[in-house]
Amino acid sequence: MLDGISLDQLRTFIAAADSGSFSAAGRKLHRAQSVISQSLANLEGQLGLRLFDRTGRYPVLTSEGRALLNDARIVA
Repeated sequence: MLDGISLDQLRTFIAAADSGSFSAAGRKLHRAQSVISQSLANLEGQLGLRLFDRTGRYPVLTSEGRALLNDARIVA
């Protein structure tokens, strides 16, 4: 599942999942919120999965996102 995924992408994903928002992840990683959003959109495109439900005010992990988070923590 993680073939072709960079450590930077995984760290960005973990930061977004842990902080509960892309803006907070950006602050933690010293990057703009737009960079975080684009990185996560690219990751979702690479995997062909929707990792976050963005319908509410804050992004919420999907079941696929929760599964990836477990693997990402092991790798990163």
